[in-house]
Amino acid sequence: MFAYRKLLAGPPIRAPFVGPKELERRRGRPYKARLGANECLFGVSPLAMRVMAESGREVAFYSDPTNRDLRDAIAVSWGQSLSRVVVAEGIEGLLGLFVRAFIEPGDVSITSLGAYPSFDFYVSGCEGRVVHVPYLPSCWNDVDQLAEGAERHRAKLLYLANPDNPSGTLLPPLQIQRLIERIPPTCVLLLDEAYAEFAGTELLPANMSWPNLVRLRTFSKLYGLAGARVGYALAESELVHALESIRQHFAVGKLSQEMALAAFHDHTFLADVLSQTDEGREEYCTLAGRIGATVLPSSANFVAFDFGTASLAKLMADYLEKRDVFVRRPSDPPLDRLIRVTVGPPEARAYLCEVLLEAMASLQPMVIK
Repeated sequence: MFAYRKLLAGPPIRAPFVGPKELERRRGRPYKARLGANECLFGVSPLAMRVMAESGREVAFYSDPTNRDLRDAIAVSWGQSLSRVVVAEGIEGLLGLFVRAFIEPGDVSITSLGAYPSFDFYVSGCEGRVVHVPYLPSCWNDVDQLAEGAERHRAKLLYLANPDNPSGTLLPPLQIQRLIERIPPTCVLLLDEAYAEFAGTELLPANMSWPNLVRLRTFSKLYGLAGARVGYALAESELVHALESIRQHFAVGKLSQEMALAAFHDHTFLADVLSQTDEGREEYCTLAGRIGATVLPSSANFVAFDFGTASLAKLMADYLEKRDVFVRRPSDPPLDRLIRVTVGPPEARAYLCEVLLEAMASLQPMVIK
């Protein structure tokens, strides 16, 4: 018998996700509309595709372990020094790095109950303890309770997504600033801004920074490179330097770095994705009205349909699964009354509309009963 750590000998740590490919294997057929992973469903930057076409053979070479060209471009765009930028394999990789850098067995981290689950996964993997703060009944993050929890438990990390996942709501800059000022200076705020580009200008300014603030960004959403696995963090140089001691230096491949750099400068593609996303969000709002649901205000590339009760949301989610539409339904209240739907292209939205209208007609007797 192998001598595993006590952590692995105990109850298994639950993986945060079952991906769509595995779900398709289990169900024995593909989805007709893949609207549950919040990927960019409007294609890939032509400039990034050119990199793949012209440099594909160079995948035989190792990547630049410093990610220098990409970090240079990011630093310039933010008006920050290179020493404040770190690149890793998506926000997933960055969360893992920060948790490993800070969390000892028994240390406390704070996050919302039902927020992005990978954070919990990494904290558990370091034998830390996650204290969860329920969302408000409105399905917004409870900023006051997050701050209070960080103070009471002397938390080392506080994780918050803004725009939020899975609700899509956006806290204004003043609330984020107040949160940072309330938490202990020894508590690091991991501010996940994966969907920030869809939020317009209602974000913390680029030139605002605090010693304990980390801003996490990704190339998986607007930039259409979820499969390339590229993300970055902006933080104080001291924090970035600490990560260099534990970072996997070849984690982001050569083509991934170069495609991300190309997409970063493809303003025509990015503007088109934003325009199509705006159009899709409006269409989802109209659809919600037709089926008797509401939507939460979304500053992301998805919309959270609110069906009022967890039971109705589950019925709808099950019906969508039966009709080959991949969506996500959170399991923790009050979010369990929501169904999160990625904004897809027109054909996917048309099929979603068809199925949801069909579902409401089919489920109406059960709802009334």
